[in-house]
Amino acid sequence: MSLQVFDLEGARRFWREIIGLPEKSYTPAWVELELRPGLLLALHPVFYPNAMIKRGYDRGGPVLAIRVADLEEMSALVLRSGARALGTAQEIPGGLSRDFEDPEGYVFELVEMRG
Repeated sequence: MSLQVFDLEGARRFWREIIGLPEKSYTPAWVELELRPGLLLALHPVFYPNAMIKRGYDRGGPVLAIRVADLEEMSALVLRSGARALGTAQEIPGGLSRDFEDPEGYVFELVEMRG
C-alpha cells in the first residue's frame, strides 16, 4: 500500500514514531514501513496533486486499521501528534474502534479488541 504525501518527513515521523510501524527502508523520496511481515506501507512525494484535493472520508480509498492495546491512550497520542478525530469510539464485534484523519488527510482506524 502506498500513500502520496506532501510532507514526507512529517508522514514518516507520524507513522514510525507515533503509530509505531518499523521502518524497513528510507530514501529522501521513498519510505517503507512494515505493517506486518511481508506487508509494507510506502510513503512517497505527491505525483498527482488532484488526488490530494479532498481529505478524510471524502478522499475515498482504503482505511488502514491499526490494532492497539488501549484505544483511549492511543487516541490521545495521535490527537496530540496532529491527527484529527472523525468521530467517537464505536462498538464493533469483539471490541471498539475509532476513525481518524492523519496529518496528510488519510483516514485510519484504531481498533482495540477485548479478551
